[in-house]
Amino acid sequence: MRYHGLALGILSWAALLAAPVEAAQRLKITLSNQEWPPYMGQELPYDGILSRLVKEAFARGGVDVAFRYYPNNRTLQSARNGQVDGSFGWAPTAERKRDLLYTSPVLSARMVFYQRKSHKLDWSRWAELKGARVGVTVGNYYSDDFDAQAKNGILAVDSAPDDLVNLRKLLAGRIDLFPIDLEVGRYLIAHHFPPAQGAQLEAQSRSFWSAPLHVVIWRKHAQGKELVERFNRGLKVLQDSGDFDRLLQETREACLQPRAYSP
Repeated sequence: MRYHGLALGILSWAALLAAPVEAAQRLKITLSNQEWPPYMGQELPYDGILSRLVKEAFARGGVDVAFRYYPNNRTLQSARNGQVDGSFGWAPTAERKRDLLYTSPVLSARMVFYQRKSHKLDWSRWAELKGARVGVTVGNYYSDDFDAQAKNGILAVDSAPDDLVNLRKLLAGRIDLFPIDLEVGRYLIAHHFPPAQGAQLEAQSRSFWSAPLHVVIWRKHAQGKELVERFNRGLKVLQDSGDFDRLLQETREACLQPRAYSP
């Protein structure tokens, strides 16, 4: 009994001594965030779909994440100049890679055409959309291929100031198609249209462009490579366990929960 008590005491002290070491191994970082529902947003459940997946993947890699929100045009720049440790939701470009380290992609933004269920346009080649009236939002990028089709006249583009205006034009029959990210389209329809109107719109099954969404870390960060490695390791654990798909669906449903729509 005396030996058992001594052993317990030694184990207790060992645990106390080990605790600070384990705590020191866990890192804390701040990532810039922005308003891009349902992927990201301060008022969204779990800060949005992408925010939750990034936070959970880092957690499984031993990194605790805090978000700092910026206006859209400052979100990436805050990571590029070291104001924060990093950001997320960005596709790679040669220019960005000069200042940033990239993780494995978390999700891919899928650009699709929304259409009216009563006026479906099936196509497999761009030429088959000749004459289709396609809404675009001023300032948005829809891929080099899309731009080429608009330039050569295959697509008859019609500009509007924002995505909601374009969805209303689609509903009213003033345009035939509207390109938008699949998740963003779902969110806007769920939150800005009465159910009877929203039910008249649908996304086409095929996407015409896909853009990978990565976490980025400031290239000059002292632990930058380690943070990338930890995230990639945590993301794989999240995916292999099945938690990735579960959290994705759970957060999507929470973000799309019906509430009073904003006309």
